[in-house]
Amino acid sequence: MAVRLEFLTQDADEIELAKRYWAMDEAGTYLEKVTGLVPFRQLTQSSFMSSHVRKYCRAYDENQQCRLCGGPILVTKRHEPRKAFQVSARPCTACAELIKQDELRIKQAEEAELQRVLEKRSHDMACRTISYDALADDICVLLLAMEALIGPRLAKGTFKKNECDALTPYDTGFFFNRLREEGIILDSPSAARPGAYFLENGQLGVHWDRAEFSLVADGRLGRGEDAIRWIAERDFNNPEALFDLWLDYAVGDVVRYLLDQCRIYNLVLGSEGIEKIKGTTRQALRVYSTSQLWSVIWKVVKDASSLASHMYFNRIKASATIPNKIRKQLERAGQEDGISRYWSRPGHHLAGSLGTVFSRLFSLDENTNGQQARERFAQLVHHSSAEVDEDLESLVRSFILQAQDSPGAVQMICQFADLVRSGVQTKPALEEIIGVVGT
Repeated sequence: MAVRLEFLTQDADEIELAKRYWAMDEAGTYLEKVTGLVPFRQLTQSSFMSSHVRKYCRAYDENQQCRLCGGPILVTKRHEPRKAFQVSARPCTACAELIKQDELRIKQAEEAELQRVLEKRSHDMACRTISYDALADDICVLLLAMEALIGPRLAKGTFKKNECDALTPYDTGFFFNRLREEGIILDSPSAARPGAYFLENGQLGVHWDRAEFSLVADGRLGRGEDAIRWIAERDFNNPEALFDLWLDYAVGDVVRYLLDQCRIYNLVLGSEGIEKIKGTTRQALRVYSTSQLWSVIWKVVKDASSLASHMYFNRIKASATIPNKIRKQLERAGQEDGISRYWSRPGHHLAGSLGTVFSRLFSLDENTNGQQARERFAQLVHHSSAEVDEDLESLVRSFILQAQDSPGAVQMICQFADLVRSGVQTKPALEEIIGVVGT
């Protein structure tokens, strides 16, 4: 027969049972039915016969050749032997064990290499610093919004990406990734869960949803409450960056309302359609408020839902008309008297912590139109410039008066020039000189 038996027992009855179980004629038909082999001692059910025989007998099908070593293949049940010779798709037991050992060695080597890479990355991340003085205004506003969500852990500990889901009404990942890509928040390998990092083709990969993050340290203040306080108390002086951030936020606020309305009316927008609407609404928000655009969205989605019930339409075709319908409504509003209706924020539609920060710092909300937002940001610069000019004028007067009354006037001017040449700004240089003379 084609099955070769290897016995693991000296019991004559067990050997005889195994031979009867595997006995077949030249055509490969088994000589006895399994049901005819029971009872055998305590074994009374034929369904357990194959597992019982395996305990003391190994069967190798010589009609199946291992694709690696050419040896026979181990079989465990009657349906596995082949009636004609063939090369097996799977390796034999010995080769399978060798493959398993090789895979284990490779895995262990990869894990060791991954650990080495992560240790280096952890060290690099821990040593990295930036200057909070150089942070852009929009970045600071985003950090304040994150601090409102995460609390002290933004400055002292680590946090996960999903803890920032309430940052904005829609597409929080866009704002989170912006901070990450600019190196403002760093991943922390030492605090991450297993499986967050992996090697692929020798390159480190990250499952960002599993990673832990931390705020990069300031070169002067480090990480902590003082660093966050420095960000919170800074003067904003870049109206364009703040306005762009406001537009990004407001676009998401509009899209969130749009998707909620589509859900209500069982309409589905593809990613291409959403991108078109983002571009249209971003331009419109330079003129109108978010709440005004909500009223346009409400009308358009309702019209599209009605269109879906027409004979030659369905919900997919009706959904595809939404981007152009929004554009047409806004074109009509521009040619007429604008948008007269304002929709209130739905109860389940939160403004997010970024919306709260915009409201607290700049008195902006869904009812603020684009022109009003731009003006408020511009006023910040004028106010800041006026304060700086007054402070600088006072310092200059004090400097001149002290120089006139001091026998070391030339030395004072030389010290001031040296400070400016070394990169110190005018105001801090004057403060340092006046402070030295005053003491």
